[in-house]
Amino acid sequence: MMRLIFAKKYNLLYLMLLFSSLVMGQNKEVFCTKTETAPVIDGDMSDSVWQKATPITDFLQQDPIPGVNPRFNTEVRVLYDNDKIYFGVYCYDDNPNEIIAREMKWDGYISKDDYFRIIIDTYNDDRNAYWFAINPLSAQNDALVTGNDFSGFNEDWDGVWEVKAKITEKGWFAEVAYPFFMFRFFDKNEQIWGVNFERCIKRYDEVILWTSVGKDKGSMKISEAGDLRGLNGIKRGTPVYLIPFLSAGMEIKPDRNQYVHEPGLDAKIGLSETMSLDLTLNTDFAQVEADRDKINLSRFPLFFQEKRDFFLEGVNTFKFNMGSSNTLYYSRRMGLNKGEEIPIIGGAKLVGRTGSYEIGLLNLTTDKKGNEPVTNFSVLRTKYDILGHSYIGAIITDKETKNSFNRSIGADFELSFDNFLGDKNLIITSRIAKTFERNNPQNTWAGFFSIDYPNEVIDQYFSYNFYQNNFNPAMGFIDQTGIQQYHYSLKISPRINKYYIRKLSLNPFDMALHYDKNNELQHAYFYTQPIGFVTEGGETFYLSGERVFDNVQKSFVIFDTTEVAAGKYWYTTFYSGIQSSTSNSIYGKLEVEMGEFYNGTKNTYSFNLTSVFNKHLIFEGDFEYNNISINNNKIKTYEFGGRLKYNLSTQWLTSVFCQWNNELDEINLNYRINWKPKLGSDFYLVINHLLDTKNVIKTKDFIILAKFSWLFII
Repeated sequence: MMRLIFAKKYNLLYLMLLFSSLVMGQNKEVFCTKTETAPVIDGDMSDSVWQKATPITDFLQQDPIPGVNPRFNTEVRVLYDNDKIYFGVYCYDDNPNEIIAREMKWDGYISKDDYFRIIIDTYNDDRNAYWFAINPLSAQNDALVTGNDFSGFNEDWDGVWEVKAKITEKGWFAEVAYPFFMFRFFDKNEQIWGVNFERCIKRYDEVILWTSVGKDKGSMKISEAGDLRGLNGIKRGTPVYLIPFLSAGMEIKPDRNQYVHEPGLDAKIGLSETMSLDLTLNTDFAQVEADRDKINLSRFPLFFQEKRDFFLEGVNTFKFNMGSSNTLYYSRRMGLNKGEEIPIIGGAKLVGRTGSYEIGLLNLTTDKKGNEPVTNFSVLRTKYDILGHSYIGAIITDKETKNSFNRSIGADFELSFDNFLGDKNLIITSRIAKTFERNNPQNTWAGFFSIDYPNEVIDQYFSYNFYQNNFNPAMGFIDQTGIQQYHYSLKISPRINKYYIRKLSLNPFDMALHYDKNNELQHAYFYTQPIGFVTEGGETFYLSGERVFDNVQKSFVIFDTTEVAAGKYWYTTFYSGIQSSTSNSIYGKLEVEMGEFYNGTKNTYSFNLTSVFNKHLIFEGDFEYNNISINNNKIKTYEFGGRLKYNLSTQWLTSVFCQWNNELDEINLNYRINWKPKLGSDFYLVINHLLDTKNVIKTKDFIILAKFSWLFII
């Protein structure tokens, strides 16, 4: 009898635990309400149509203390009609005069203000999402997200959406409208999308979430998003975006003048609910700001980020990282050569999903310029979903001219888990690649393997990669070949919330070992950061040290004046840095580096400062100074950069950017006016002035250019 009673109690307890785990595992839900009358997007929440929507109010604090009730209430309501989905955002605040709102630029630094973010996973695949941010001045920021952290964050993507926000005596409020044609989603009657919401009260550095609250979580953990239900019978359709543009201007050089007037066309065609085709003809990137010039004090090439619109959407689909900045696909190989623009005749890009497949296909042709022949570039990338948040994939790249070709193939998998050891994150990645050229060289393989344990308190990372001597992806970026590399990092970041310290930021051990094909050590570093923390006010401080080994096989020159001779070098460097909170009207960062450098010494001082005069006028400046003593030579390098922004509104933006360093001895001035007459349309006036400062300051190059583009949606 006792055994029977015990068994019944045991079974009852088991069922209770099972039911509890099921309840705990259920996603939060928010329901869309269909409306025949669309709300007016003006930031005025008194529109009666919002009262039809069911409010969600169960927000919790993520920072500084996960799970506690927020300081102020937050509310979200969701509506939709046949064309758009609408979000009504209510950010209540007892002291609206203290709301921080300063940024007006699209894709500007909104996180320094009070902000609200909306994350939407239209495929509900727990891996891909649209990320949107707004502030009380109606500034907009958007991105495409892949994975569960910022490594797959593409902020350069721009959608076509509308927002209007207002500050009132009760807080700040916003109305947001997203047209369905902007999203990709499956063609089915009942839609279930992943969704999450994040609010920041900047003066307290308090972050509030709707779901994914707790350690090792956060809004970027797409797999923890709630469910957006009630979207029935919506269609993305097959929209056609046509953006004709005209560029006109002149370039003045000491020996000649050149006039340009070029029409062109960009187009985006919705082939299905989940697939889009991008076309570009006579492509022009005149409005893109110049790269920041950097003095390279190493023997490895510098990596620059892509800024051109055509290459940005779908960039995460094409990504094939081989460790560090090394990658099999690097879009700056197309249309650029050593920073110089190569004319693009035209190109096409297909990106989207079909079933469990994610597909990216790109083909582009550049024109002849100087020694660069007419060249065709092609990329095919596929991924297949497995195990919920994971994938297996493949890639092919091809660069062809009349007399040569360079091809690469690769295969990879990524296994992503968010329930490892209960609720921890674990990502296992492996990639293999091979290149082919006309002369058919041997030893053209490369590989990459990593185990990432990216969690809040303990973050560990291990990777191994190799690049054989003749591995040469002409459409990729590889900083070194004939090498194999091991890397391990341990970071510890516990929350303290005592003694004015919010969180520790420790990096007890970070090391890398690079060997050649004969297993001889070529490069190594051993780094430790025993002191680091974030204060309750948002300030940061760190103190660290590094021991470096470098086996220089071939001498190289730095700063065009000083040679580092071949040999084996060990040297030690110490670092420290402090950064003030971005909630201040004046904030900045100071970093100091002191120690040995090969067979000499190097002291580096870098500083950046931002001054927010008001919501219209912002100044940003930075400076870096290196004092190097090596081979009985003294080297002093100086790098300056400054940007003055005056924004009349979110539609009228102006900026002046200036940079100079004493290696190039050139002042590069860039002035831009950007007017956005309507969503997706732009007028740019761009002035670039390059001045030689080596002896007497004189003009080296002067360009004035106007570009006007207008969006038509068919």
